[in-house]
Amino acid sequence: MNRNRKIVVVVALGVVALAVTGWSMLAGAAWPPEPYQEFSPAGTWSYQDGSGAVVILTLSPVDLETGMGSGMTTPVTMDPTLGGAMPQATSLSHGFGTIVKIGPNTYRTRGINYVLKDGKPKPTILGMLVWEGTATLTTADTVDVTWDTYLIYSAAADKDSDGLPDAGEQPLVSLPPFQAQMKRI
Repeated sequence: MNRNRKIVVVVALGVVALAVTGWSMLAGAAWPPEPYQEFSPAGTWSYQDGSGAVVILTLSPVDLETGMGSGMTTPVTMDPTLGGAMPQATSLSHGFGTIVKIGPNTYRTRGINYVLKDGKPKPTILGMLVWEGTATLTTADTVDVTWDTYLIYSAAADKDSDGLPDAGEQPLVSLPPFQAQMKRI
């Protein structure tokens, strides 16, 4: 009986020792894994576009059911002629767009700005800047974005006057993709 008790005590101590030291050796130091953290894109962000101009972006909270949200950009120091593509332009409108969640902390975004010639009683739309990209929140206060579509259309590309280029219309200029890092304000 004494022998059986010693065996049970030795086995129990062995199990405890394995549980304490052996598990970390078997599972590795990275156990348990860190769960990924979901960040909210809602808020106001600052970034520089491909030309170095400062742009401010404000995003609404994303609808949890649809994964969609909306945003508005303010082109603070952006060249209204878009590098000379619209030489008569005197200003750019705010940009208006949509974001759609496509994965953890990852969104597709699409929107439009209007290229304007200031005038009275109202400005004239000379063209449209249509943009699309993928944004990934890498921290709660940082977004890495790749703008893969930056197209400039003339106002004539909107024949049905809905404020968007019509299907089949060709852009005047297709700007190269660029990457930017947004920082939360």
